[in-house]
Amino acid sequence: VDFLHEELVDSPSDEKDDESKKSQESNSEDDEAEEKPATVVTTDLPTDEYFHLKVRVCLKCKSCGYSRSKEELYRHLSIDVGEDDDGESWGVERSLEHFFQAEDRELNCEKCEDGTSATQTMEIISRPKAILLHFKRFIVTQRDNGEMVLRKNKAKIPLKDSLSISSFFSAEEEKPNGLYHLCGVVHHVGNTAFSGHYTTCAKRNLEEESVEEQWVFFDDTVGRRRTINYVTGNETNQKNCYMALYELK
Repeated sequence: VDFLHEELVDSPSDEKDDESKKSQESNSEDDEAEEKPATVVTTDLPTDEYFHLKVRVCLKCKSCGYSRSKEELYRHLSIDVGEDDDGESWGVERSLEHFFQAEDRELNCEKCEDGTSATQTMEIISRPKAILLHFKRFIVTQRDNGEMVLRKNKAKIPLKDSLSISSFFSAEEEKPNGLYHLCGVVHHVGNTAFSGHYTTCAKRNLEEESVEEQWVFFDDTVGRRRTINYVTGNETNQKNCYMALYELK
């Protein structure tokens, strides 16, 4: 951009005069063009068709009860990886419950002087064709010397073949039918956010005449057939699961 700017500044004045003449000669053509309606160009992206999850976020003052809400669009959901007090690992449903649970926010109310906190709630108001889940495995921690590092949480994530999000829908919306089915998983093999190796398991139709999809494990250029139990039940995969893709069927 800077190079182009210098070229324009250093260009001879006669060239500018020529351009000015051309501009005057084309005024009539421009006037005719302005009378024509503008053509609106739209692009339909796969992300718009499949990853379009709308959520209503509501803030309610804990003092006077005044509430306000807005709609937010999510292309994916980043959810926590955790364990219960008894050591049982969270499944996808438990992580989603934690994501959508109500929580208090410290903020001043717009309507009253006493309000200094509000309760935030989140509800789904539109169902996407696919849900991409990102598991927040990397946690920022501080060492004794003050250095900040990203530690990997290797808690197991017991995936399931199907998923329902109806319990996270707004009470004002009709409860949707149908389930989301697992169709792809990405694994991060390694101990830090700055190193490691990625593998994936994905559903593929391997036979032309067959309508049944099969699971395939991909590791660089190597691909092997796998069972659903390997995808969801293998302990190593549960500890390395980093992203999961569910499709509505």
